[in-house]
Amino acid sequence: MQSYHNAKSSSSSSGVTLGRILPIVDTVEWIERLISTPGITDVQLRFKDTSDYATILDRIQRAQTLCKSKGVRLWINDHWKAAIEAGDCFGIHLGQEDLASCVEAGGLDLIRSAGLAFGVSTHSYSELAASLGVRPSYISLGPVFPTSSKDVKFDPQGLETVRQWRSLMPPEIPLVAIGGIGNADVARVVREAGAECAAVIGAVTKADDVSEAVKDLNDAMS
Repeated sequence: MQSYHNAKSSSSSSGVTLGRILPIVDTVEWIERLISTPGITDVQLRFKDTSDYATILDRIQRAQTLCKSKGVRLWINDHWKAAIEAGDCFGIHLGQEDLASCVEAGGLDLIRSAGLAFGVSTHSYSELAASLGVRPSYISLGPVFPTSSKDVKFDPQGLETVRQWRSLMPPEIPLVAIGGIGNADVARVVREAGAECAAVIGAVTKADDVSEAVKDLNDAMS
């Protein structure tokens, strides 16, 4: 794993070193729990329960302080303006709608100027082509399998699409698979299909033993 500071210094260019798994959580409390779990190198904070900017900024600042203390890379979902203002976050994750509004607002230049990495969600060939055009740090594909963690408008992509995405993407850009990766057995087949990283939610947050789940997922993605 790269150190936090060494990784951040090169994060704005295409392609970034990711951990084998990317847990996605919706509270700072989960961030605090995960950063002390062996095998956690990256974590994404994704919350949709508030539009109050001060609240968003406060959560991001608290999360990034915690992550920096343990050398864990913090990715913020969608809230790119607050992530830039908070300072010292590692990266941003943008869905397609948020990517479009970010581009219109000149946000990608601001993100790069701040030295932040950014990943992009994709669900179709047209979205993949558009995402490659903005030179992201990683590209995610989903949902690979059926999922109840998020209300999605797209049918499950399946493993063949994972293989196709990997073949169409430059090798230096990591492919992140997301959606329905509920345990290590599922993660293993996703890795075999070509994904370098698995984004997970319930596989970690609903696990009886979080540390064991993280170890098993990392082993499956190795």
